[in-house]
Amino acid sequence: MLTGGAARLSLSLMSKITDIQWCDTTVNPIMGCGGCELFPNPKEILGAINTAVAAAGARIDSGGIYKALVDDCFSKIETPGPGHKRTVNTTNIWNLRDQFAEHVSRDHGVAAATAASVAIRKAITCYAATLHFIRGASITNPTKSSHKGHAPIFESVTRFSGRMAETALLPDLLGRHDATSPWKDRLARMIFVSDMGDALSAKGDFPFLKSDVMPAIRSEKGRNHLWLWLTKRPERMAQFADQVGGFPENVCPMTTVTGPATLARIDQLREVTAAVRGLSLEPLWERIPPENLDLTGIDWVIVGGESGSADFTRPFAVEWAEELREHCRKNGVAFFLKQLGRNPSRNGEVFKLRNDHGGDWDEWEPSLRTREFPRQFHQYRVEELVVSDEPRRRHKTNKPLVEELSPLDTSDFKRLDKVVRKGVAAFMETGKALAEIHDRKLWKASTHGTWEGYCRKVAGISKPHAHRLVEASRIAGELAESLPIGNDSIPVSESQVRPLQRLDDPEMRKQAWHAAVSKAAGQPTAREVVDAVFEILHPDHGQEDRPTRSQQRVERFELLKTVIQNRKSWEDAERLLKELEELL
Repeated sequence: MLTGGAARLSLSLMSKITDIQWCDTTVNPIMGCGGCELFPNPKEILGAINTAVAAAGARIDSGGIYKALVDDCFSKIETPGPGHKRTVNTTNIWNLRDQFAEHVSRDHGVAAATAASVAIRKAITCYAATLHFIRGASITNPTKSSHKGHAPIFESVTRFSGRMAETALLPDLLGRHDATSPWKDRLARMIFVSDMGDALSAKGDFPFLKSDVMPAIRSEKGRNHLWLWLTKRPERMAQFADQVGGFPENVCPMTTVTGPATLARIDQLREVTAAVRGLSLEPLWERIPPENLDLTGIDWVIVGGESGSADFTRPFAVEWAEELREHCRKNGVAFFLKQLGRNPSRNGEVFKLRNDHGGDWDEWEPSLRTREFPRQFHQYRVEELVVSDEPRRRHKTNKPLVEELSPLDTSDFKRLDKVVRKGVAAFMETGKALAEIHDRKLWKASTHGTWEGYCRKVAGISKPHAHRLVEASRIAGELAESLPIGNDSIPVSESQVRPLQRLDDPEMRKQAWHAAVSKAAGQPTAREVVDAVFEILHPDHGQEDRPTRSQQRVERFELLKTVIQNRKSWEDAERLLKELEELL
């Protein structure tokens, strides 16, 4: 299952190109999950909430409060859909978290409400689940339709026939060169099965897996690829493998281990009949002493730190990776360090990286750069290997030039296209330059006397607008780092980025941006970004009852008047002014 430290979602849920460093492609024959340590059951979450609130000096019945909230929301739904459940499940806990916090704040104070909110965020760390929260069904917004290709809610394990067969038809990559990921050079295409769910969540899905998944893997085209199948239920995977006569040599069964508490999964994985097996120690939440990690029958170990929101991400000590790497070497096991996570540390000191997943190994100490595949991957189809200069990685859209264009037209287009691309990206460079001029007080070297004077006389902009450009540049850079190399869907104007400033959480900003890009099928308008932000901030509003821009302007203006009349904080006034500006 994709976690907080895993890569971005493909809209088709069959991504031909992925940022996950240890594979080329992802596919999800089944979406959703039956629960794990990253997606705990409601009882565990409610217990964590009660404990956190008690530590803040209050006592609550979180289950009772949530039941009342769920009943109230469900009673207002005229025609319940498949994702609308009148129960306190994990999805409803997440979607009603703001209403829950308001209730706790009203009865027990802000400190108790904050403790409850933090407990929820810390409990649910599965990236695949949070995307389903946004793109799936919700009882707080019953008119919203689930995005195509997703389960109605993450708990609803849903089959999607045909995805494996479609993926099997992808081009053969054996022998191709990969300049961006040299560790993949010449290997067959590696396909990650179940990055957005766990296909082994229910034993009742075995017939579907036999009829839909295995034929695709065993087909003539499917045999071109290596299929890397990850589960948190290796005991069930062993049962399934026995029923299909064992996995063929192009399947690598894998299981996730997040710390000492889940080491038992390794023994279960050893029972899976296969030629090669792998472990994903990601997100690694705590140190696993090498002497406790039995690698008998294991051929590959992937290690990675946790990503996600900076405020709730567990630290990852690079020393853990180093000692596990040495342990793998002593046991002849391939070692792959995927990422350092958002909060990597050395000698107990957290250090920051530009890549918020810590997955860009150019930022790492050279000694950490180890990305190996098991011997079996290199031997697979070795007798068919023909070295090719053809690139392994391609853009998702590789449309040919229009046939009518002459060589001169094509040359002119390339020249002018460079000018256009440079111009639309200029706001990022402008923001970075303004930030440095402001922070280092370099404007004093000009003849304009003040920072505000410099902005007005040289750039023709107000001081607030200069600060907006600085912030927009920072957020745009943050988004650009989260996108695949060569991806064109990075912000091209300050107006696109401005609505994202209303979201404090970087992960929420990314989710809003990706939702807007998805809706636009490319570069979104500022309005589409505003809508995506609105959906995250107000999940309880349907399309019909969403206030118009005019109504929103009136509402913000009235709130601004109240803030000024009551002499409330300048931060509130500034926030409302920004929101008004977005609506003009």
